[in-house]
Amino acid sequence: MVTRERLIEKIKSLPGDKLEEVADFIEFLEEKKAKKPEPGAERAQAKETDPLAEVLGLCEGPSDLAERHDNYVYGVK
Repeated sequence: MVTRERLIEKIKSLPGDKLEEVADFIEFLEEKKAKKPEPGAERAQAKETDPLAEVLGLCEGPSDLAERHDNYVYGVK
């Protein structure tokens, strides 16, 4: 496991041009973190735009219901 102190020591030993790369990478990680939605936010957004999103997962059935729905609904084989 990498510790903060070990990373700091490694950064201190880098030449100046590599520090720019490290700084760019840190900024990339910060932007990525800022763009990451909070848990459940994606589903909440789907509920706003898709009326069926509210009922997804409400019914129970056999594990092959999606593939064999005709069979279960109409008795088609």
